[in-house]
Order: sequence, then structure tokens, then C-alpha cells
Amino acid sequence: MLEAVITRIGLCVYNPMSIKASRCRDSVIHNGPVPNLVAPTERVHASYLAAVADFQTQGAHIDLDIGELRDGAAFRRYVDELIARAEPDAPRPTGYVPETVLWWVDGAAFLGRLSIRHHLTEALTRVGGHIGYEVVPAARRRGHATTMLGAALPIASRLGIDPVLITCDRDNIASRRVIEHHGGRPDAAYERTLRFWVPTKAVT
Repeated sequence: MLEAVITRIGLCVYNPMSIKASRCRDSVIHNGPVPNLVAPTERVHASYLAAVADFQTQGAHIDLDIGELRDGAAFRRYVDELIARAEPDAPRPTGYVPETVLWWVDGAAFLGRLSIRHHLTEALTRVGGHIGYEVVPAARRRGHATTMLGAALPIASRLGIDPVLITCDRDNIASRRVIEHHGGRPDAAYERTLRFWVPTKAVT
């Protein structure tokens, strides 16, 4: 089943015992002008750590231990774990679903990340949706979120998801504009969360 998903979206899962490992780890999911969506990769190790430090100054990703991830082997294991999240039978906390994790990179620069959840739970239908994304604080207000989401929609389509549900906080005007730019159709809000359905098949 996983192999079928990989074939549809062009993503390969890194196997450290495979001779294709280095090519797989840097596989490009969206071919276009740089930056690109890629599978998590060690190629952006240094800039990823700098981005996490940037996020943590804003209270995000405080669960990540930068000191531990500085070690090359530890970062490699972390990358492997992120890629494995796409596998239906991968271990995950209760309430979590299989997801394809992609990184938005320009050369060796990590600029953001995006996750495509393969299906929804009742909770994700209210808050979270199919796609979540974030841009490194230092790289915001440059159009990355709009371009990154646009690159992800064909991937969601190849996963068989159309339309995708994307949510954002009522006060997050920038995120709302990104979603609406890609044809997001509003659905009933949940408390302070706005909910939009975004078509994917039109962009395959």
C-alpha cells in the first residue's frame, strides 16, 4: 500500500540499506523554480536547526532538542521518522493519522514545512484539516506560503484527496488570504477556527 502511495506522489521512503538512499533522501516532489518541496533531507541540517531556534523564540517547536539534533546520526534518525509518518502502519500517538511531511527548501536553506494528512478524524475536521504548513519566521511575507501550498495541492490530488480541508485562526489574515488565493471555499467556522475546502484536481 505504501509503495502505491509513493508511486502516486513521487515520494520515496529513505532506506539506509539501499544504494538509492542518497538519491531518495533528496528527491524533489515539486519540480519548478526554486524553492521546491522535497522529502525531509539531511542536506539542510544547519539551516533547519537555525529555523527551529527561530521558531522557539516564538514559543513553537519547544519539544525539539536542538542540542541533540546537532548530532548527525540523531538528525538522520529524525529525518527517517518524519518520512516514515506516511506509512499506514507506522507507530503514532492516538488520534494521529498517516501524513506526508514535506520541506520547502532552496538549495541548503530550509524555509518551511508542510504536512498532508491522508485522512481526517473528527477532531481534524474541526481544527487542523488535511494540510498544515508554516514558514520560517525570518522568511515570512515573501510569498512562500502561497507558493508552497500551490505546490502541495497536486500532491494531495495524487493521494486521492479532493478537496482538501484547510483551517486557520480567525485572526490569521495572512493565512486566510493564502487559502482563498487557491480557491478555498468557506465552510462553517468552529469556535475561532475558520474552515475552507480547497480543490486539488484542477491543479494536477
